[in-house]
Amino acid sequence: MLWAGRGRSRYVPPMLLLLACIEKSPTPSPTWEAAGVSLSWEDDRIHLQDGLLTGESTGEDVVLKMRWEMEGDAPPRWWRQGWQSWSWSGVVEIEGGEPTVGGDGDTYSVIEETANSSWEAALLGRPGGPSLHVGALSAKKGKVWLGITEEELWVVWEDPAPGPLEPVRLSAGDDPQKLWEAWADRMEGRTPPPPPTGWSDWYTYYGEATEGDILHNLEGAATMGLELVQVDDGWERAWGDWEANADFPSGTAGLAAAIRARGLQPGLWMAPLLVRRSTSTYLDHPDWWVLDSEGEELKDGACDCATLDVTHPDAAAWMQAQIHNRVAEGWSYLKLDFLYAGAREGQRGQDINGAEAYALATELLREAAGEDTWILACGAPMLPSVGFADSYRSGADIAFFVAPDPDRAFLRWQARSTAARSWANGRWWWNDADNLMLGADPSAALAAQVASGGSFLYGEELSGVDVLDLTAFRGQRTWPESPLDFVSGIDGSPIIERGEPNDQVPTRWRAEDGTVILLNLSESPVELEAPGGTEWISGVQAAAGTRRLEPGTGEVWR
Repeated sequence: MLWAGRGRSRYVPPMLLLLACIEKSPTPSPTWEAAGVSLSWEDDRIHLQDGLLTGESTGEDVVLKMRWEMEGDAPPRWWRQGWQSWSWSGVVEIEGGEPTVGGDGDTYSVIEETANSSWEAALLGRPGGPSLHVGALSAKKGKVWLGITEEELWVVWEDPAPGPLEPVRLSAGDDPQKLWEAWADRMEGRTPPPPPTGWSDWYTYYGEATEGDILHNLEGAATMGLELVQVDDGWERAWGDWEANADFPSGTAGLAAAIRARGLQPGLWMAPLLVRRSTSTYLDHPDWWVLDSEGEELKDGACDCATLDVTHPDAAAWMQAQIHNRVAEGWSYLKLDFLYAGAREGQRGQDINGAEAYALATELLREAAGEDTWILACGAPMLPSVGFADSYRSGADIAFFVAPDPDRAFLRWQARSTAARSWANGRWWWNDADNLMLGADPSAALAAQVASGGSFLYGEELSGVDVLDLTAFRGQRTWPESPLDFVSGIDGSPIIERGEPNDQVPTRWRAEDGTVILLNLSESPVELEAPGGTEWISGVQAAAGTRRLEPGTGEVWR
């Protein structure tokens, strides 16, 4: 018998060949089966035990490709998560081609995310059939993303720190919402007391508010029984120059005192990880900034800003001082925005990756703010913010400077994202679906806000708003019914959704106290089953039965 190798041939006795085959026979591919789902792969770097994928990293990307099979005939759906608050999250059909992710999460690269990808966790399921959930259990050492094709499921550990890989959990069952919830329960969030109801100035003034404007609405907030006034972007001299500008002559300390004097909680917006290049903070400290792979300062699409390198001791101390000083003045609620900046990849003073840098940044920020200060994380990576945030912005803005009026498409984009991240509410934090803007579809806006179960802040000038008492609904776990039935098309922003409407929002939601929310954000009437009782928004009383909801309407049944 001849054996060929490296251009040579030699004779091998049959018995020796048989023994060689036995000794070198390939190890059977690892397999995993549960609840109508099976996976198999051929990568000896990754180990499976108790439903956890684990392994070691030398610092290079690790890509595990698994063949998947799932019982049932319905077309499979992919329930994906975007990287940060404003990234597209929802249920899509599986598309052809290989998955890719969108950059490292800045405000523009999220648009590049594809439907077949998902950050840190995802669910593959057939409506009415089995579902497979795959989710990382940590995100402090590297970024994990998932991909799906018609034959393969990918788990990608991107730029991991040397050592053990972040563990990834596999689970299967017939209830997709409960699979998400069970994964979330594996990690410890903050889940503080129910969030305050209140008002924020952004959508009334878009950064042009003055101290007088805040005081005017402060009176309305106190009269209406709200609990919080949150001052948004525009109070500061510049990003990175965190002192009050000339339109706030009382300064931040004086304004906080005025808010407290009316019995309200002072809330303040800051973007602690970005600094404008025109400020003295930037000009006086040339070595405080994250560099890109070419050694140039990392660019950001949000502004002409540099990204703070929190591994630099002086930069970290300066950042903490900005937070500590505002808290000392009485600002007990901080909306910290554009936090994705801390997780971007780049060259820092210490040789760490973006995930490690973000973990350090959030540790420093929480230390400076103190445990009793409420932190709303906005523009923030999702899983890496667990344990840091008290509330978390779960979707994109509800309106924009270039499109300031509330729009059904914007609300639809937000409600779809709320549904996709509903399982985190009350487990990791309270979801923040952005400010309540009543606009032309007030009943739908109210119903969508109740469905979020989280933070309730009015966004319109209070003198023209008929405020309803939302306190009975806040701080509740909520969930959409039949989430895999509502398939959307991925897009980059609510403004794109307005021009190309392709999002579908679940029409029937439940809250843990038994409240049923009906919501129609489509452009056609729908008929839905209501439980009967009293409809909260209109006050109508009715027996259980079918309700016809016109486009842009919602109902809340208690």
